[in-house]
Amino acid sequence: MYVGIALYGTEKTATINALSLGVSVFMLLGLAVTNCGYNRYLKDGDHEGDHEFIETSLDGLFNEVTLGKISSFRLYDERDGSTPWYASFGLSNADFGNFHHIDMQFPVADTEKIEVVIKEIASSISFDYGIFYWCDRASKAFYYASGDNLASVYPYENPSLFKKETPGRFNGVESYRHSKLRMVYPFNLVNRKHLDTLINGLTLEMWITQNKLGELKQISNDLWCWVIEDSCIEQANIMLGEANLLISWKRTVAKKNSRSLP
Repeated sequence: MYVGIALYGTEKTATINALSLGVSVFMLLGLAVTNCGYNRYLKDGDHEGDHEFIETSLDGLFNEVTLGKISSFRLYDERDGSTPWYASFGLSNADFGNFHHIDMQFPVADTEKIEVVIKEIASSISFDYGIFYWCDRASKAFYYASGDNLASVYPYENPSLFKKETPGRFNGVESYRHSKLRMVYPFNLVNRKHLDTLINGLTLEMWITQNKLGELKQISNDLWCWVIEDSCIEQANIMLGEANLLISWKRTVAKKNSRSLP
């Protein structure tokens, strides 16, 4: 099982700060940067937009970022038996990845370690919204962050709805940055606009407290972490989904048993 992390609204984060964060998180989790690099467009590619991944050393990557030559990158911990990788951390932008966001995948760690990672993230970079979710494969966790390959983590989720909210070629309005949540996850990093959103006459902040659906912890001046037990996640998704506060929510219809002819 893997932990997936996706951070949205990262435009104001300097590339060097994102790279430093990636290295710090790897260290906190006991991971190693065994490979890293960045994408570069091919001048003589067969098609417009063709690009290649340029591998380099970590020092080389820091140098390229410091010189302002690149604005996106990826770090890998690659190990035998792990497909396609054991862990990764990447910064994407409008050129590579269609829109600004950070994603990470790593094997499931205990709650204490995850909370340490959250504190490191909140103190290092600027972003508007973040999610921590569980996936059975690293590749699925990777695609889910960007909304690609119709990856989903819940049966009551329409993955294409989130993709339509993203900027770039979809020209989405990014409501997940202020007024809606993508879905409810074990760890949800939300801002004040999220918490002030109304549900049945209550702000989301009051609604979480009154329904005893997890705990809110302030992690920076502008961000809070909504932590919710796995056993309560489906209930929270149903309630917020029915209130039209979730982007990817879909109603599931129970299948009726077919009757055999006599």
